[in-house]
Amino acid sequence: MRSIETISLDLADQSYAIEVGLGIRENLGKLLAPWNQGQQWVIVTQQNIFQMYESVAERLRDSGYVIDVILVPGDESAKDIRYAEQVWTQMVELGCDRSTTLIALGGGVVGDLGGFVAANYMRGIPYVQVPTTLLAMIDSAIGGKTAINLTAGKNLVGAIYQPKVVLVDPGFLTTLPERNVISSLGEAIKYGFIRDKSIFTTIEQQFDEVLALDQRLLNNLIVKSCQIKAQIVSNDQFELGERKLLNFGHTIGHALETLQGFTGLYHGEAVLYGMKCAIYISHKKGLLNKSDYDQSQALLDRFPLPQLDSKAAEDVLKIVAHDKKNINGTLSFILLDSIGNAIINTDVSEADIVESLSVL
Repeated sequence: MRSIETISLDLADQSYAIEVGLGIRENLGKLLAPWNQGQQWVIVTQQNIFQMYESVAERLRDSGYVIDVILVPGDESAKDIRYAEQVWTQMVELGCDRSTTLIALGGGVVGDLGGFVAANYMRGIPYVQVPTTLLAMIDSAIGGKTAINLTAGKNLVGAIYQPKVVLVDPGFLTTLPERNVISSLGEAIKYGFIRDKSIFTTIEQQFDEVLALDQRLLNNLIVKSCQIKAQIVSNDQFELGERKLLNFGHTIGHALETLQGFTGLYHGEAVLYGMKCAIYISHKKGLLNKSDYDQSQALLDRFPLPQLDSKAAEDVLKIVAHDKKNINGTLSFILLDSIGNAIINTDVSEADIVESLSVL
């Protein structure tokens, strides 16, 4: 195993590390040893991921771990209370108790569902995140947000429940299809917009190399992104202030995901669309100058995105009204005043949102 970069989240008694390094998946037994007391471990994953990485379970068994595997659907539909109940039921049947440790092996869907299952099974059991997509590695696996969807909207039921460790192996990315890479880069660019312009510049200037999964560039993007999210979550675990900045592009993005019925549009693709709208509103309100606006939209326009089945203004507004960031009728909308600096704005009107849809 090559050298590992350790990034710490400082959350008092819930503190943990993000470990980033090639070869981690072949060494999970060693890395998880501090939490292995001979208890039962349950890997929650998807069929296609398990087919590619069944060796993960086999190596853990060879290292003396007691391993069971539970499979869930391979798309956003898995983030449903029905599937959470199915996983809980299987865990009961397998004899899982409060010492059982869950491993969420997969992308954002598995991480969100697995964390939600762990947070609620027997009032909370330990879990570990082993993300296999770029989006999960740099965003959804970090920070303890767990959730399932409702028909009314995305991630409306969940809990902030921190893992014991997040183990990031960029080697998983070699099997990702291009569309998944494009979707994941939506979250990477987000960090460039809200906090670190060098991420934006790297993707802008070396776009083709990033899409081709250049290992050096990806490792650099992963570490920088994880450092940003770790710092923000350490400062604001429960999203009372600074952590809201991580929602840049997500308000309208989540609405578009919901309108597609959580199918046909990947999360990162929806965020890319949402960022186009947020950047438009930022410029319209005089916060973002024309040069930054043009540069931002030009980069986002380079990403091939699926055509939207629906973006009807009245439907978008109805979903935004139920958004988690809408408190007492006031929506906290994340805007930019420059590339690399985001702000929380509570003065975005329905008319602003409707007008921004024109750029999609």
